[in-house]
Amino acid sequence: MLSPNSDEKSMNDWYLFEVTDDDSFTMRFIDPESSTVSECMHSLRGAFSETNYIYGYAIREVITRELAPRFLSVGLGLGYCEILLSALLLRDFQAESFEIDSRLRDHFASWVRNDDVPLEFQKVYDQTLKSSAELVGCSVANVKKYLSLVQLRETLTDKTAFTEKFSCVLFDAFSSKSSPELWTEEFLVEFFKKACAPDCVFATYACTGVLKRALRASGFEVLVRPGFSSKRDSTFAVRGRTLLSETEDLYDTLSIP
Repeated sequence: MLSPNSDEKSMNDWYLFEVTDDDSFTMRFIDPESSTVSECMHSLRGAFSETNYIYGYAIREVITRELAPRFLSVGLGLGYCEILLSALLLRDFQAESFEIDSRLRDHFASWVRNDDVPLEFQKVYDQTLKSSAELVGCSVANVKKYLSLVQLRETLTDKTAFTEKFSCVLFDAFSSKSSPELWTEEFLVEFFKKACAPDCVFATYACTGVLKRALRASGFEVLVRPGFSSKRDSTFAVRGRTLLSETEDLYDTLSIP
């Protein structure tokens, strides 16, 4: 575990890094005033594995369905979705990634530019890049060169405007306890209306009644997938010309962690 009190001390006391079972890192937020620690960003059974299982599948569906490569990531965090996206596509794409924490945006942007970043973040980004490149059998340089295409944006709210609509939404926002405003039915329905193209793929680690109602009200077909590791369920949904029923059998061959 890397923590602000370890030998490899962070440049600030905001984050606690933890190694997960697949040797990738997850992170907790630290409240510097109360010293309370948040829940993990990812499953302790494997941060990279969870990302590939939940969001990698959605990205592959976009490729399979030959949808426009326009991606919206809600929750940059440690950049897992963005790096994996670059590896799976290995070509030009459009992507916007929201992150409320300016330090996380700044560290990721600096790393993409090959500027200095805190050691803990450098380790996470480099390892995720390596794992993503190995997954698709290419060099880390080929993966990283496309990451400059990711546009980093600040807080997602009900006032957020979009200049285009996206073919894939990777909804990795922190839990409803931490970000309740992003998980209400009213917000989600309006968000889908503004952000999602007529042909769209949606994926998230969560599976709530509110989420499923909002997706169905917005014209999506919803598939409740087994969750990653100890999580009971996750959500995958599609809207548009390719029906979910045409691909549902693919899940029978998908390895469930």
